Amino acid sequence: MSHELAASGSGQRKSEELSDQLHGLLIHLLEEGHSFTQTRGGAYFPDEENPGKYIVEVLTGGGTERFSNATRADDAQSGSLGQSHRYERSCREQPEQLAPPATPEDCWSQARNDEILPSDRVRALQECLLADNSRAADLIVDELYRENVRNEWRDAIVYAAENVHFKAPEQQSRVRSRLRELAIELREVSQAGTEHVVWSAMRRFSSLMPSEEANDLVEFLDRKGVVDTRMVALQCVARVFHAGPPSDTAAFEPLVRRVGEYAEKFLDPDVFAGGENSSIARNAVLALAALGSPKLQDGAARVNALGRRWLSFQVRRQLQELLDSWKDQDPGSERSPAFEVVERALKTVQTNEAG
Repeated sequence: MSHELAASGSGQRKSEELSDQLHGLLIHLLEEGHSFTQTRGGAYFPDEENPGKYIVEVLTGGGTERFSNATRADDAQSGSLGQSHRYERSCREQPEQLAPPATPEDCWSQARNDEILPSDRVRALQECLLADNSRAADLIVDELYRENVRNEWRDAIVYAAENVHFKAPEQQSRVRSRLRELAIELREVSQAGTEHVVWSAMRRFSSLMPSEEANDLVEFLDRKGVVDTRMVALQCVARVFHAGPPSDTAAFEPLVRRVGEYAEKFLDPDVFAGGENSSIARNAVLALAALGSPKLQDGAARVNALGRRWLSFQVRRQLQELLDSWKDQDPGSERSPAFEVVERALKTVQTNEAG
């Protein structure tokens, strides 16, 4: 099946097409026997009103969609999801939506109207983002600080913040502060899909973070709450220093120490494994590089000791991309101690091991 959007038409039509394609993809996944717990932004759970049936909730660009009458063949006979899943959209859970905004100004009024369905507000917000970035930025700042909003709308605002340019320093500061608060608050929530909201908030607030405040990311390198923030936090460290190396690595000693502990632990031969563990290991090495820490040399030695060719390749690629980014954005960075640390580590990571 094709998931390609039409190249022409209004932003509204593209949004509707994307929503339809997501629904089609969900049907395809069910028919192919995939569990909804394995799909991004989706989950399924027993329908208490209809024994033997399931309810499926999926977070899409239009908000949270709910489906009923999902069945699992393994409940009746097989040990895995079968090939004959069927489900239908629950009209009971999805009230009729508003008509598409008639004028551009309707988009703004609908996006600010907290009495309509969150999905309608999200649809209007999508049009607002296309129409006027500056005005959309104002709206997002206002809505981030609004109290007692529906979860679906809050989530949409967090996602939208990743796609808006906040020009004013005051705006950047307010958005950064609020998204950090939300990330800390929501990582305690166990509701399906919340982890994506937390990770989005982390990515955006770190992208707005002055490099001198990078130690604030230590908060997210500890395993607290329901949502695991470690991987994204390591990626955020590299994001903070993407434009240039730190002038004084010693100023980030708390962050360097914690990242170094991850590199040492997850590159240990008795701990290292594919999947999440290997990703944490790689990103810990990259974070040490972004910080210009001498601990990077020890990380490179541990990578070599593991003898995994694919790991060495990925580490070398990431280190080279970091150096290229620093050179492109600040040619003077080549004379910095941090640049020399990364360059030296890059030369020591071996590429001829088996594995």
